[in-house]
Amino acid sequence: MRRVISFCLSLSAIFALLFGPIVASATESAASKAESATTGKRTPSHLIFLSGPKGGQWFALGALIAEVLNQDVLPTSTRIGGGVANIGDIEEKKGDIGFTLTCFMGAADSGEKEYERFKTKGVSIIGNVYPQVLYVLLRKDFADKYKIKTIKDLLAVNGPTRFASLKPGTASEFILSMLLKYGYNTDFKQLEKQNWQISFNNYAETADNFAAGELDCFAYTAGTDVPLIKTMEEYLDVLILPVETSVLDALSAKFKTGTYTIQPKDYACVTEPINTLGDYTTLIAQKDLADDVIYNTLKALYLNKDYIADTVIDFGSLSPDTAMPKGLSMHPGAVKFWTELKAKQ
Repeated sequence: MRRVISFCLSLSAIFALLFGPIVASATESAASKAESATTGKRTPSHLIFLSGPKGGQWFALGALIAEVLNQDVLPTSTRIGGGVANIGDIEEKKGDIGFTLTCFMGAADSGEKEYERFKTKGVSIIGNVYPQVLYVLLRKDFADKYKIKTIKDLLAVNGPTRFASLKPGTASEFILSMLLKYGYNTDFKQLEKQNWQISFNNYAETADNFAAGELDCFAYTAGTDVPLIKTMEEYLDVLILPVETSVLDALSAKFKTGTYTIQPKDYACVTEPINTLGDYTTLIAQKDLADDVIYNTLKALYLNKDYIADTVIDFGSLSPDTAMPKGLSMHPGAVKFWTELKAKQ
C-alpha cells in the first residue's frame, strides 16, 4: 500500500517529537483498565517508540514509524535510544516499542553471566525487520602475504596487524566480541598480545583509513547493500572473509544468530558465495501491551512498508517469512499477525 504522505511529519508527530507525550504512556482509559483487569494487558493512550542514535538508520526509521502509527494506530512519539539501551528502557517501561538486534535477545537467554545485564522479563520480540550482516574486510596484499582465506587464518597471524572496528557499545563491536570469544576462543586483549594494533572509530573515518592503506582489516556490521564497501573497492583490492560453518553453527545454537550469504553480484570483490554471521534488526515491545495494539502496529507498518522503504530501503525486507525468529519469545499479538499474513501468501 502506497501512502500519499509528505516526508515531513504531521503536526501531532512534531509536537510529540519535540515535547514528548502529552499523556503518559501508562495512562489508560476506563475501557483499557477493564481490559487490564481481565487480561493483564493494557492499551496505552500514547506510544513511545525508541529509535537509535541521531543521524543513524534507526533514528530515521523512528521518525517514519511514529508518523505511520500516529495516523493509523495511536498517538506516537519517538525518542533516541540504542540497541542495548532500548531493551532496558522497555523493561523499565520508559518506552513501549523500539529497535534492537535479535542477538541481544539471544544473549539475554544464553545463560552467560556477562549478558545478565540484558533484563528481558517484560520484553517481547514483535518482528525481525531486515538483516544485519558481519563484514570482515581485508586488504588483498595482506591476505596474500599471510595466505589468509578465512577468519581463522586471520586470527592465527602473530605479527603486525592493523585492525579496526566501530566503537565499543555499537552493534558491530558487540557482535565482533561475541564472535571472537564464543566462535574462536580469543578476544581483543589476546590479539594485542599477538602484536595486533586495534582501534575503534566511526564508519567514515575508519573507511578512509582503510582506503588510505593505514589499516589491514576493517570488521563491522551493516545491511545487505553497503555503498561504503563499493567505494573502498574503487581505491584498493579487498577481500571479504568467510566465517567457518562450525563457528556459525555454534553461535546459532547459543545466541540464535544466523548465516548470511554474500553473493558475487553484491560486490566486485566477491567471486563466489561467502557465508558470514547474520543477524536482524528487530522490533521489541513491552510484553504487557494488548495483543490488538501489537497486531495493529505491525499491520500499519507492513501496509506502509513501501512508503518507509522509499527513505530507508532496508525496511523493504520486512516479511512474514523472516519476521519470527526461532527459539525466542514473541508477543502473542505479533505471532497472530505474522501467522495470519503468512497463511495468506
